[in-house]
Amino acid sequence: MIFLVTGARGNIGSRVVAELARRGHHVRASARDVTGLELPDDVEPVQLDLVEPHNADAALAGVDAIFLYPTRVAPTEFLAAAAKAGVRYVVLLSSPDVYEGAPDNPIRLGHLASEQAVRESGLRYTVIYPGWLATDASRDWGAQIRSGDRVGIAYPEGQFTPIHEDDIAEVVAELLTTDRYPGTTLALTGPESLTQAEIVAILAGELGRSLTVDALTRQQAQERREPWMPERVLESVMDSAERAITMPAPVNNTVERFTGHPPRTFRQWAAEHRAEFSPTSTKPRGG
Repeated sequence: MIFLVTGARGNIGSRVVAELARRGHHVRASARDVTGLELPDDVEPVQLDLVEPHNADAALAGVDAIFLYPTRVAPTEFLAAAAKAGVRYVVLLSSPDVYEGAPDNPIRLGHLASEQAVRESGLRYTVIYPGWLATDASRDWGAQIRSGDRVGIAYPEGQFTPIHEDDIAEVVAELLTTDRYPGTTLALTGPESLTQAEIVAILAGELGRSLTVDALTRQQAQERREPWMPERVLESVMDSAERAITMPAPVNNTVERFTGHPPRTFRQWAAEHRAEFSPTSTKPRGG
């Protein structure tokens, strides 16, 4: 069997590639540009743009199952090619914003379009909804921590359940390679509900540094917004954090059910990723 992993350059896609390869499977890893793509031995790179999948037939030849990374545009054409190629199954990475976000939430709308495309493809599928990604700490706060000792956050008391990307990858690999889950949706969480301020405190402890959290107003957060973050998306992120102040984030046992071990803690993630917060780190945003 051949497994196609899209978005193989990303935090989660790269882990799915590594986990499937570790298990000894034939893996085909795709990206829009495979130049410099670092892959385990024996993993096959393939150039593929899900929005304009001109070489989809080559990428899908012999593929049994796909890990589908979300795109800004519903991958309808690609999924039609997958069905034609005889693909058995798709695991789609989505977001809890689909069922928790406001109707006009842009994160929700983007993921919802991909979900609808998968449902209408005729393929068997499972949509996974990971909680707050531990990698978001690096994406959102890495630059601030690398350059100083203060972290500005809107609604620092908002509560989330950080989930390690390796736990997501292990669950995805289990879904792709077995038929043990007959459902079409699956929520994944980390092991504990933490406020954003508590997450920063854990980072500080692992880094051996003092980090001060500054509570930002919405206007201040928008004024500090990075160019890669659209204004409307940041508004939606802040909406989620504001709603999350009043109650603990949900925690479930999905990771342990599929992997046989408890989910990794955020402290474990922070210990493994200390270098990303060093002033000398060159890690790019979201990399």
